[in-house]
Amino acid sequence: MCRRSVLLGSVFMLTALVAGLWLAPAVAATPSPAPAATDAAEPLSAPLENARRLFDAKEYAPAIAALDTYLADHPRDARAFVLRGDAKAELGRNQEALSDYNSAIKIAPEYQYAYVTRCETRRVTDNLAGALEDCNNALRLDDSDGLAYEDRADVYYDLGDFGRSVADFQNAIKFGRKTAYVYASLCESERRLGKPHQAAPDCETALTIDPKDTVALWTRGRMELSAGHLTAALGDFNTLLQVSKTSDSAYYYRGAAYNRLQKFELAFDDLNVYVGRHPDDGDGYVERGIARAGLGQSAAATADFTAALIRYRRNADDGAVARTNALLAALHNGASLPLPGLQ
Repeated sequence: MCRRSVLLGSVFMLTALVAGLWLAPAVAATPSPAPAATDAAEPLSAPLENARRLFDAKEYAPAIAALDTYLADHPRDARAFVLRGDAKAELGRNQEALSDYNSAIKIAPEYQYAYVTRCETRRVTDNLAGALEDCNNALRLDDSDGLAYEDRADVYYDLGDFGRSVADFQNAIKFGRKTAYVYASLCESERRLGKPHQAAPDCETALTIDPKDTVALWTRGRMELSAGHLTAALGDFNTLLQVSKTSDSAYYYRGAAYNRLQKFELAFDDLNVYVGRHPDDGDGYVERGIARAGLGQSAAATADFTAALIRYRRNADDGAVARTNALLAALHNGASLPLPGLQ
């Protein structure tokens, strides 16, 4: 999740430490020093201030152009490299952003925020090992930086280490990152740990802060679905899809909920969207097949279950193969379909 516009905030935070100045997220508790071997010891110049204003206004291309000019005359200002990197990352130019962060860290090896933002961008580019190294370095330099804990928690989540993800999200909150995203992500990590009762209050906190937080809506909907609270789950997925129609998994889980409520036409509509966007996911074919069977479309349901089998076999998912064969057998025998569980 890109949060750079939040990080930089409306103020370019600069704190003189030793012989350098530090660029930090607006919510950070304690600044970290940059080495003196940069232009950072100089007061913030008008061109750099202008670039910061452009960034805050989300005028990323003009900000980059202004920073290009500035860096031509100030090639050792680590702050400018980081700000330009953040602007490039906002435009999806992640490899160029990484090059700028690398330049900043080469100039100022203890520039703490440079590690934080490179951690985030490395995660976006699926370099999880590099992202973890950067977040560890950021926390070595400042172990009270809530944003660094938040970013490392995201990395741990992607690595499937939900216990460490929970611990880091809790530390992020401890050090000031009391945002809807952090509470929602903590809720999701706790859900993945199999602790829904611990997760639920964190999702509620997230939705109190932001009733349209997509992570919290998705996670709470998943927990309600697993608990069999289908109407409540539908409420969350409906709200989520009003907020973000690109949330593909919400179509899948809402369709699955409709199937279990025997609202097969609505289920088919949602699952048709999901399969169209994710044609390699066997689960989508299974749920669409259930909807088609409920609509009396046995041949189409058979085709969907068969398509799911092909994908499960491709992935050597023997459990899913067995469940889908059971669905096919029940369909052909005119028996009730053994619906798969929803976790």
